[in-house]
Amino acid sequence: MIKSYLVEVIAKYLPNQQSSMLVAMLFGDVSGVSKEFYQQMVATGLVHILVVSGSNLMIVVKGLIELLAQWIGRKRSIVVGIMMGWLYVNLIGWQIPAIRAVVMVTIMYLGQFLGRKTNFLRMIVLVILIMVVADYRVLGSVSFWMSFLAFVAVSQNNDEGVIKTTLRVNLYLLPLLAFKFGSLSLIAPISNLMTLFLVETITVLGFVGIIFQPLLWLLYPLLVYVQKVVEILSIPSWVQLRISFNIWMMIGSYLMGIGYYMRKKHV
Repeated sequence: MIKSYLVEVIAKYLPNQQSSMLVAMLFGDVSGVSKEFYQQMVATGLVHILVVSGSNLMIVVKGLIELLAQWIGRKRSIVVGIMMGWLYVNLIGWQIPAIRAVVMVTIMYLGQFLGRKTNFLRMIVLVILIMVVADYRVLGSVSFWMSFLAFVAVSQNNDEGVIKTTLRVNLYLLPLLAFKFGSLSLIAPISNLMTLFLVETITVLGFVGIIFQPLLWLLYPLLVYVQKVVEILSIPSWVQLRISFNIWMMIGSYLMGIGYYMRKKHV
């Protein structure tokens, strides 16, 4: 299996802790991550790096398109970016979260390629319909809603950089993560600012390193840095606020967010 081979390649070039982190970031596979470190990621508000691989894919594809657009033109960069997204999905074994993410980002940029003005609401509805028709069970999948919210956050403003985009992804995921894990990280803004600028670099280098394997060595200091930030910031007991966030509180949070967005849009 392609994924098993790729995991072995990564393990060959990186120590266990760092290789398990990279595998989780690239493929969304947290099986190699220790339970203790996973809880530290939750406490520092960085677990989305490991469990929401779809958002990483969308951020990287968007970053690639915006970067290449300066050199080869927007239409060509869109073609290259979408092709790289689908190639990535093929390399990791056609996992459902990644498929959802690449379908979302393809639809988002297809309108731009065709020169059509994008209706944000129609685009969101179309994505949901495609996903539900393909498999109605996605409506009960937390990972689906994580990917969907990440898509909304990434596609809302194409002119912003990676840092602002990633911060918006984190904000949009906050109520869902609070519902899923029953806690909110008070240190999350700091931990994200200290590490989120590396997410794209690690993901892209990891992707390229799969093909040019010695490049994986370059990821070691970056992964160690993320690891140390997580371990140090998770030490204080106050970093994680325990809160009983039920489904109605989560829905209410998103309804208020939608209301704010609609009001701001019409102001």
